[in-house]
Amino acid sequence: MAEARIAVKIAYVLSHPDFSGGVKVVFQHAWLLQLQGHDVTVLGCGPKPDWLDVHVNYIDYSQGEPRLGRQDLVIGTYFTTIPIAEAMNLGPVVHFCQGYEGNMVHLANLLPQIEATYSRPLPTLAVTPHLMRFLSERFGRPGRVVSPPIDAAFRPSLRLWPRKQPWIFIPGVFESQVKGVRTALEAVRLLRDSGLSCRVLRCSVLPMTEEERGILEADRYLLHVPCKEVARYLRQCDLMLFASLPIEGFGLPLLEAMVSKVPAIASSIPSVQFMGGDDLTLVPPGDSAAFAVQAAQMLGHHRLWHKARKRGYHAAQKFHPRVIAAQLLQAVHWARETSRLAV
Repeated sequence: MAEARIAVKIAYVLSHPDFSGGVKVVFQHAWLLQLQGHDVTVLGCGPKPDWLDVHVNYIDYSQGEPRLGRQDLVIGTYFTTIPIAEAMNLGPVVHFCQGYEGNMVHLANLLPQIEATYSRPLPTLAVTPHLMRFLSERFGRPGRVVSPPIDAAFRPSLRLWPRKQPWIFIPGVFESQVKGVRTALEAVRLLRDSGLSCRVLRCSVLPMTEEERGILEADRYLLHVPCKEVARYLRQCDLMLFASLPIEGFGLPLLEAMVSKVPAIASSIPSVQFMGGDDLTLVPPGDSAAFAVQAAQMLGHHRLWHKARKRGYHAAQKFHPRVIAAQLLQAVHWARETSRLAV
């Protein structure tokens, strides 16, 4: 425990600080470490995100080489930031992985570069056990698991039962296959065809495309909406459809629904099983009919709906900031010691 009181200098290196859950998690981790007395700086190639209400030291390295002293750890994030972090020569480099980019269809042409980066035996922090296990077995990476924490902006509202015309929340970028948005939209269409009058709340960082509109047009579409506003809309929803595919690294919107006591029908994939296990209603990924059947059952039975609210909320508590802060602290000290031994 004495080691936990030693202040550690840590720099996280982002690529472009885009509007994304991955960027949010980096700032959340930096904030948790700062609260525990560590000297933390986030470096990003661009201005500090104005959609995040997290107060940590930030340097825009697109304006020139960052003026920052020697760090105990430099934590690269997206695979492209590893060589950037090394070129800065600020200290030993660690990799924080929220999802293996080599599985992404739109990055197929960069696979040799991705694999070359991952083939290096860097100390690694990963958001889920299955991701860390994959990196260890495939690339021999040593590592520790550190998940995202609950965002305090997401909290439940008092609800007695679902609305007669329920709101269904579907998060994610339609064009990103891993998010399974098409499956979720098709499930809603099946629900409507069966006679259930339901409304759809979509949330994305990209505008609605004509292809998406052709499947089902959302009743409300949140585009580039700050986290606090998303939280306000989410807790008024009656159900979430989380249809991500197995390569999903974590699934931050699902955690946010769970802690908001919004019942979810989710894909049975490793990250979701880690997050909620038996406390969530799981269906095969890509099966829009199964999503529709379970959604109809959930919305049609008040006791089942209430039970799902409570169980999801209970499962989310293992991601309470206090719990994640302890994980993060242990992981940082492990990574620091591992880096020392590697020198």
